[in-house]
Amino acid sequence: MADVINEFEGGGVAIGLSCTHMHADPTCATLLIKSWAETHRREAISHPLLVNESSLLGGRPVDQVINKKSSAAYYEAKFVASKTTSLPVRKMGTATFKFSNSTIKQELNSCPGATPFDLLAAMFWTQIARLKPSESKTKHSISVCIDFRKKKSFGYYGNALHFSLLSVLDVEELEREDGLAHIVGVVHRHVSSQKEDDFWSGMDWFEAQKGKGDKFGEPFKLYGPELTCVSMEHMLDDCQPLMYGVMFEKEKKPVHVSYHVGNMEEEGLIMVMPEPEGGLARTVMVTLPEEELAQLCEAEAISSLNPTMLLSGRQTI
Repeated sequence: MADVINEFEGGGVAIGLSCTHMHADPTCATLLIKSWAETHRREAISHPLLVNESSLLGGRPVDQVINKKSSAAYYEAKFVASKTTSLPVRKMGTATFKFSNSTIKQELNSCPGATPFDLLAAMFWTQIARLKPSESKTKHSISVCIDFRKKKSFGYYGNALHFSLLSVLDVEELEREDGLAHIVGVVHRHVSSQKEDDFWSGMDWFEAQKGKGDKFGEPFKLYGPELTCVSMEHMLDDCQPLMYGVMFEKEKKPVHVSYHVGNMEEEGLIMVMPEPEGGLARTVMVTLPEEELAQLCEAEAISSLNPTMLLSGRQTI
């Protein structure tokens, strides 16, 4: 891990923390900085980080029939694709969309049982699919990334992210015929279907790649080749976002929190996270090839929800 601290002439501090995917994830990095802030204020650490405590993830399932699960096959496919598929390098850009609590609440009225992530992942997936070439083999699939820490046990130090593949025959046609609410339901059912043994299947696959001396196998890209959607819904603690609970001085919350995934030049990335106000408000960070990102920012389906939009750190709407 590496951290960078920048102090600004006009006041304020920016803190950056970077790590490899195998060592930590956004939740782990967030709680590490949060624990540092609580120690700085001489307060008790609310979510102590514990190393090698797999029980905090919920424990290994009894059957342990792991490598027969689809998760292991999906990671194997990612590994093979990263070694055999050569894609042109494209310049990527990132835009941030901030949706209010009232807007998300209104949209969810037509999607019973769905979460803000289900709604926003479905909406951005369908809009981004329209920007891809008609012959694209990946536009009708998304890689869904969720955290498998138990809500009462955030302290696991390491990576608890789980990737799973969601595919439909034609996401654009499905939306045209059945509406966005149907796609939202598809995403919701997929996320709800992910169980602990799916997570352990992936964990065991990674363990099986280790060579002599317990060294990890050859690195490969986890984000891609499909569009990847990352859910940060688990970061709400008593309806308050954990990332905005990082305070080095009492009651002085961060002005802005963002997450960046490096070495990601495939179909793109969608990250849905809580807003500082909590509740149903959400921030969506989207990374796409620059020409696609410019078109996405003009999509009527998104702009009609009146999000505040940040492009390269500047507010544009």
